[in-house]
Amino acid sequence: MNYYRFFGIIYKIAMILTLVGIFLSLIEVKYSIFIFSAGAIPIFFIRLFNSIKGKKENRRLNIIMTISALFLILAICLIYLQRNYWIICVLITSVLDLFVSFRKFKK
Repeated sequence: MNYYRFFGIIYKIAMILTLVGIFLSLIEVKYSIFIFSAGAIPIFFIRLFNSIKGKKENRRLNIIMTISALFLILAICLIYLQRNYWIICVLITSVLDLFVSFRKFKK
């Protein structure tokens, strides 16, 4: 199996886990941090891999995506510390992802 296809499948599963973890954290379920972490950590590593192995033309966009994944990792730490402003990190991540989605990746 092509590893890009494998990473694509893992990335989609991680996005679903992250979204479920965010919703469960909003309603304050006790173990939501583990579901959120199970999604956010693979997202960070896949985006880091893309910024290292990606094309030179897309390097700037991949670095922005890696920074947005770092904000997800920061949100995990804030949820663990029981701070309510973890939502700001998720908001920054969504704004950065929205910005990158309107930019074109070169193939």
